[in-house]
Amino acid sequence: MAALGLSFFLPCVASAACYVEGASGRLGNYCALDKIKGARIDLRTAKLIDYKLKLEGNQSGLGFPSRVKPNSVSKAIYPILSYSDNINGGNSPEPLVLGNLTFIGKEELFRKEGVLAGVGLGLSGRYIHDEGRYLSYGVNASYAHSPKHGIGIATTSANVCSVNHVKNWWYVDVCANTSRVRKDIADSSNSNLSVKSSKVFESSDGVYSEASFGINRYFSESYTQNQFIFGYDTIHSNGVFSALNITLGESIKNELTTRFAVRGRVSRQLANKSLTLTAGYSKADGGKLFGVERNENTYSVSATYPIWRNFRATVGYRITDSTIDYFDVRTPSFGIQFAPIKF
Repeated sequence: MAALGLSFFLPCVASAACYVEGASGRLGNYCALDKIKGARIDLRTAKLIDYKLKLEGNQSGLGFPSRVKPNSVSKAIYPILSYSDNINGGNSPEPLVLGNLTFIGKEELFRKEGVLAGVGLGLSGRYIHDEGRYLSYGVNASYAHSPKHGIGIATTSANVCSVNHVKNWWYVDVCANTSRVRKDIADSSNSNLSVKSSKVFESSDGVYSEASFGINRYFSESYTQNQFIFGYDTIHSNGVFSALNITLGESIKNELTTRFAVRGRVSRQLANKSLTLTAGYSKADGGKLFGVERNENTYSVSATYPIWRNFRATVGYRITDSTIDYFDVRTPSFGIQFAPIKF
């Protein structure tokens, strides 16, 4: 990589066109290295690419003497402001109708909606242990309170990934994560363990892609499920980033499980800021309630945009259409993501 014959005279758009929001470090690096072949770039751009390469475990980078610490840890604190349609983990206020049977729930167990405000703490790190290989990890804890109802939501999560460059821009990633959400009348947790292979390449002239496939083992409190996962991320020639992710899950008898899910995301620059549009669809089936089948289709859309220097806003809408009307959901969503304070 150091033998690219760089000339530091003219500025280069490689960093702006390749290191776009949403793209992985490996995809951004592949794009940048391809764009600077035979080009004249300024020293600042060259040093940025050198740093990005070393951050992904490439020890030589572009040949600059600077080094990236093999072990780095970052701590952060961040405010939370969001909306939830079910703060307490309660039930629908509508009657539950199953055939000729009608059930009326207790009012104190009805779900409560409203605005939440709180704070979160996070720790993340990276340990580069070999050429093109590193461990990334993170731990987060947060609490968001509802002034309207006097209750809150406590969330904890942890993740770790082993990232391994095999050869010729082929990667194998082994990742695990777990999370727990505690509400007033509900306490839920789930975990994932995945093995994924990916390849970074130039799919057409000036278009760079990362294709991935793998398996994921999903652990819930009542069942475990095998899932096949597929992804396709692309940096387009106009600087737009797109991502498509598909999940196929096995059927679990008498359990409502995700059988198919697709999520698409597009990010582009608007007024020199990154606008991200996301849409998703999932199909779940296999559930039963008193012998009545429960299947669900969920649709969601959202938009995220930095509205000021230190925070960005997200607005969206989600619809869940269930074969049992009691579980139907139609709700807006919004939140403010503040830039974390790192220390």
